[in-house]
Amino acid sequence: MITDWARRTFKWFLEPAAALFAKLHIGPNGVTVIGLILCIIVSGLMATGLVRWAGVLYLISGLADAIDGTLARQLGIRNKFGAFWDSTLDRFGESLVLSSVGVWSALQGDMIGVVISFLALIASYSVSYTRARAEGLGLDCKVGIGTRIERFLILAISMIIGYPVVGLAIITVLASITVIQRIWEVWRLTRPA
Repeated sequence: MITDWARRTFKWFLEPAAALFAKLHIGPNGVTVIGLILCIIVSGLMATGLVRWAGVLYLISGLADAIDGTLARQLGIRNKFGAFWDSTLDRFGESLVLSSVGVWSALQGDMIGVVISFLALIASYSVSYTRARAEGLGLDCKVGIGTRIERFLILAISMIIGYPVVGLAIITVLASITVIQRIWEVWRLTRPA
């Protein structure tokens, strides 16, 4: 998975950054809130047409998502609320940014962009839901080509280069494929012998 690769590759940055937050007495949940605040700012920038700046800040906001987990591991904090909090605020932040592309598209008179924004939002939530539902059934279901980090990178890069709607179209396709992959995986794991 890209997530594991990124965690190993950027360990040189993530661990000192997490240690800095620890020295500042900001815990993992606080870092998660900082990530959400950055996503709110990204959404404002996007909706007002500062697309490339929104993309740059969105890329930076992704660091908070990586740092909070690293910080929790450094501090030896492993609790269910922290995992729930992180996932919930991640979904909220992602939803705000995806929706802001829809607002920007509407202000441009691009109804196709608005529709694609809704489709990307639905597909992204469906990826998260299928995993959560599988885990609720006691199954491990992390398969898929359009997980959070892939969606995040596609959207950030597409915003930076000025084509956020194209990024959302790619996200919609990849997330939809991921939902199908996860449905198949759950079926495979639960089918009668």
